[in-house]
Amino acid sequence: MNNARDLIFDLDAFTGSLNQYSHKLPLTPELKLTDGTKYFAEKHGAFWFMDIVATEFMPLLSEEEYIIFIQVTVDDSNSAVIVGTDGDKGDGPIILHTRVIEYTDLPAPSEFKFILTDGVLMLPSEY
Repeated sequence: MNNARDLIFDLDAFTGSLNQYSHKLPLTPELKLTDGTKYFAEKHGAFWFMDIVATEFMPLLSEEEYIIFIQVTVDDSNSAVIVGTDGDKGDGPIILHTRVIEYTDLPAPSEFKFILTDGVLMLPSEY
């Protein structure tokens, strides 16, 4: 499996999740991964993405922002943009945080979507 379409198809197969796996960095809150997000990280060596979620996106969770929609977009030059939004609360999504990655070995071009809520990172199909 070496193209974006195959990976996206594989990720779509995850519905719900029976398990949660800990992804803990020193001095950060514990990030829990579902079966689908763990598969994504293992298949593509993307634990760096989990580190970014734990250190840059989890601190944004609050009573007002209890859910963050995260999108990773990889372009043809293998650079990526990670954007977290509040979804759409009526006036369009509000960007909460953006992170640019100069190079990634994730398949290009591609787009991956995740949901972060209550310290758990999941695929939209697992929500």
